[in-house]
Amino acid sequence: MAESQQAPIAHKVKLMFLDVDGTLTDGIIGFSKDGDLRNFWVRDGLALEWARELGILPVIISGRDSLAVAARMHDLRLEHYLGAKDKVTIAEKVMARENVTWQECVMIGDDLPDVPLFRRVGWAIAVADAAPEAMQFAHTITEAPAGFGAVREAVEMLLQHNGVWDQVLARYEAK
Repeated sequence: MAESQQAPIAHKVKLMFLDVDGTLTDGIIGFSKDGDLRNFWVRDGLALEWARELGILPVIISGRDSLAVAARMHDLRLEHYLGAKDKVTIAEKVMARENVTWQECVMIGDDLPDVPLFRRVGWAIAVADAAPEAMQFAHTITEAPAGFGAVREAVEMLLQHNGVWDQVLARYEAK
């Protein structure tokens, strides 16, 4: 489990913003004649589906545009914004549409482009191998590194915080 299990917010999390490269992936980008390649941890994707089903809307905001990432986001049916130059403006538009405050939001990220959201959200979560400059703005740091279960770990924390983790366990008869 993550370095800090004490939630910095008292109310339920409603929106979760996530970076892609170095957060949902290990940060390695491969290229072939057909385009770019990324590796995604399957359990991160499953956790994002649980989050959506149990009241936390995952929204992907990435500075890079990528056919591989777009394909994975479509596979998971996740709202996503790729090639984003201003993550804060995108987040504000989603928040206005969903009628959510910054205090009801989480950001999971790994590097300096994520800091503006880290500074605004109620709960900033950095992956274990995030840039030190970004980590200093995080409320929580995962034990798992990017692309190897960090997002799953964070989602489990959020679902526990919201009081719905037992519903996931019950679904699989793991409770």
